[in-house]
Amino acid sequence: MADKYTKKAVESSPAPDWKQVSVEKEHQPAKQKSMVTYAQLESQKASLEAQKSAYDDRIADIVAEMAKVKAAVEA
Repeated sequence: MADKYTKKAVESSPAPDWKQVSVEKEHQPAKQKSMVTYAQLESQKASLEAQKSAYDDRIADIVAEMAKVKAAVEA
């Protein structure tokens, strides 16, 4: 069974942005519940994309260094 997302009742004041509305996520297979917002997921995605970019840059640096080491060994 897939995870289930349910919008929760809004407190006294409405959220200023739909991205800030809490949604209850019921995890499967064991019933676990956590509160998430679209904005939180958006933030996590941006953080992971930044990390990926940094990792891609570091990988490129390592590949370049590997080429230099290989050239030095073969010389």
